[in-house]
Amino acid sequence: MSKVTYNDFIEKMNEIGFAPPQTDFNIPDSQMWTGDPELDPWIWKDRAVQDKKLAYGSFYNGKKGYIAPRFYSIFIDAFKPRKTIEERHESGKLGQYEWKFWQLLKEENRALGTHEYRKLIGVTADKGRSALDAAVVRLQMTFDIATIGNVDMLDKNGKPYNQSVGYDKVENWVPQEWLTMNPRIEHEEALEAIYRQTEKNAGVMSPELAKEAFKQSLKLYKSFC
Repeated sequence: MSKVTYNDFIEKMNEIGFAPPQTDFNIPDSQMWTGDPELDPWIWKDRAVQDKKLAYGSFYNGKKGYIAPRFYSIFIDAFKPRKTIEERHESGKLGQYEWKFWQLLKEENRALGTHEYRKLIGVTADKGRSALDAAVVRLQMTFDIATIGNVDMLDKNGKPYNQSVGYDKVENWVPQEWLTMNPRIEHEEALEAIYRQTEKNAGVMSPELAKEAFKQSLKLYKSFC
C-alpha cells in the first residue's frame, strides 16, 4: 500500500466534504505513530485545524470527525439552532454547564484550553467535570464553539509543560469565507445536501453510516425548536 501524505489527506477531505470517525482513509499501519507531520495521521487532525484547512470536532453523535470548508456552512444550516444561546438559556432549554462555559468564553474573550476552563468553572474529577465535558461536546454539535487545536499548559513560572485541546466561539475561529461559501438554506435542505454527498462518496462512507452518525445531532437540534 502506497503512503498517504498530509496534503493527500487534505485533498481527499476537500473532495468528500466531511468524514465521520469510522471513515477509512486506507492509511498504511506503518504510518501510524511515527511522529512525522507529513505521514502520521494522529498529527494531522491538530495540524489541519491549526492550519485552518479543516474543521475537526465532535460533530458526529458527539464523536470526533472532520468537515471541509465547503461544507461547513451547510452543517451550520443543518444543525445550528435558529435561537441564540441567550434565547435557549432564557427558555430553560440550555444546560447549566453550556451556559457557564459560554459565559466564560465571553468574559475571557479568547480561546480556552480544557485545563483552563475546568479550573475557572471550578469542576473536579468527582464533581462536575463529566457534565462540563459533555456540555462542551454539545456546544460543538450545535456549532456554537469550535476546536482550535492544542494550547500550551503553563507551569507556575509560565513555561509550557504539556498541551490540552482548546476551544473558542465559532465566530472567533472559523474563517469568514467558510461561512459565506454557500447561500444560506433551510434545515431540511441542508440535511438533504449532506445525505446527497454521502451517496457520491459511497466508497468512503455509506449514506446509512452518515445518517446514523447524525441521530444525536438531530435530536439536539429539535430540542431547541
